Amino acid sequence: MPPYSKKATFNYKKKKRKKHIAVVCQIAVLVFLTYIMIQAVFITERYTALSPEEMNNKNGFIALSYFGVDRNGSPKYIGKDELEKQLGVLKEQGFETISQQQIIDFYEKGIPLPEKALFLSFEDGRTDSSIFSQKVLEALNYKATMFTYADKMNTSDTKFLKPRHLEDMVDSGYWELGSNGYRLTYINIFNGKGQYLGEIEENDVPDKTTIEYYNHYLMDFLRDEYMIPKETSLEMQQRITTDYELMDEIYTKSLSSMPKAYAIMHANSLYNNMHTTVESVNDKMIKKYFSLHFNRDLNAYNSIAEDENLYNLNRLQVSPNWPVNHLLMKIQNDSKWSMDFEKGDESIASKWLVKDGVGEFNQQKMILTTEPGKEVKATLVDDLPSEFTASFDLKGGVMGKQSVSLQGKDDQQQIYITIERNKLHVYEKIYQKEPKLIFEQQLDELNWSGEDYAFNKATQYDYFDTQQGSRIDEEAYPSTLLNNRHMSMTLDNGTLHLKVDQEDLIEVALPITSSTYQLALGGSNIPRKRSHEQDVDTIYDSIFENIVIQSPDKVLYTVQESQMESFLQSISKMGSNIIDFFIEVF
Repeated sequence: MPPYSKKATFNYKKKKRKKHIAVVCQIAVLVFLTYIMIQAVFITERYTALSPEEMNNKNGFIALSYFGVDRNGSPKYIGKDELEKQLGVLKEQGFETISQQQIIDFYEKGIPLPEKALFLSFEDGRTDSSIFSQKVLEALNYKATMFTYADKMNTSDTKFLKPRHLEDMVDSGYWELGSNGYRLTYINIFNGKGQYLGEIEENDVPDKTTIEYYNHYLMDFLRDEYMIPKETSLEMQQRITTDYELMDEIYTKSLSSMPKAYAIMHANSLYNNMHTTVESVNDKMIKKYFSLHFNRDLNAYNSIAEDENLYNLNRLQVSPNWPVNHLLMKIQNDSKWSMDFEKGDESIASKWLVKDGVGEFNQQKMILTTEPGKEVKATLVDDLPSEFTASFDLKGGVMGKQSVSLQGKDDQQQIYITIERNKLHVYEKIYQKEPKLIFEQQLDELNWSGEDYAFNKATQYDYFDTQQGSRIDEEAYPSTLLNNRHMSMTLDNGTLHLKVDQEDLIEVALPITSSTYQLALGGSNIPRKRSHEQDVDTIYDSIFENIVIQSPDKVLYTVQESQMESFLQSISKMGSNIIDFFIEVF
């Protein structure tokens, strides 16, 4: 072994110094991540209420409700970035949140509200909803109500907030408490074959796609397989009364008192043709334990009207697949307040003319939102030559209609292509004449999971209804399910070649003789029977992504991210994923 040398000593010290530097760097990273974690998870600010001088609204307010919030968004829950975008846009347009007491004072004392008053709430008492919305509330100085189920207060299920979490949230001023009830249990259940399943708690439902008829625990008598009550009126009243008493007992023990606000399950049933004795006991118990009740969930606006009072309030349940302009369009339609719609990138938006709706234009994506009941159409400003190829991805709702039209310069004739209810149609349209169907084809069936998507089925039914089998025809899909189709169309020597998902479908000799053409993209809601879904939304979002139009010798239209934009987006996403990882793990 060679003798110990100065050189060896020097290398050892250098190595040790590098180790020290590495340790310092690791500590710095941990300190930074700890700081970010505290900012991202823990409540670090306090809510500031508006002054009375800022209250001048004696007309009404909107109420919005979100089922839940998660990291990236899903068919059930809105993503945190989309929540931040939606609430940020509302803040920019002057909306300020109001408390439960302000609503009570508005109805009972006539005390005015902010000019654009918003009651904001989240349902089901989910932990992730609190985590991912907290910093949004702090940034906007917004207050929200967290509705919970009483039976989740003392469970070991970490998906739901516990009393100590709820108390910290209330102390911050950003949160108030509400209740969705004692528990979520379905009764009088029948499957699609007409078989009676009885009563099942939410967590024990084996497969929601097989359930065809159901009601909620407080909404009816318990009934047998013939839909005949299997309890007397007195037994029904005692059962429902006990549910409210158990709710009060748990909240009082866990949180010292019952919440003021209630949102009953199932919405839209109470005071709406339900059995009068069932309605009566619910009405009595609600007014005994609560100060205000959000009974309806299809509209946003509440006013001093004959059918709108503290115990029959509206709250709009925001669907997780709604873009921001869909929400703004719904608010505008419900409240008659004029909204400033999001255009996205102005330079891209200027290339399109939008009619009967609004468009949001961003990198790689065009979102066209209809006015209620209308067909939105975005026409490319620049004319296209007699030879070109256009391709794009269709990502709008399957149960709506996405459309593509190509017409000559004279605007008299056009080819009109639609994908609706997962079926392709090609029409020939001549000005002031009925469209002529020249081609149709059912597209490959879409796969969807009952765990992620579900039909919002109606709850009014009798025994004869239950024996009719499924109310959903084979071509129906959940209203929240989106298309995922790639379409390309090539115009060459007066013939249009159409492909969907790389499959050649049709060649059409155009009835149009023109040196240039106009391309328009659009969409609309499809009116349909609502026997199986309570959704009555008439607004539709037609979404097109990755639009590329090119002639044989050049690209005519495309939108691509710059390298810097792509780099900054990847860095932002990486940082967000790191924070979310620590939130979920720890």
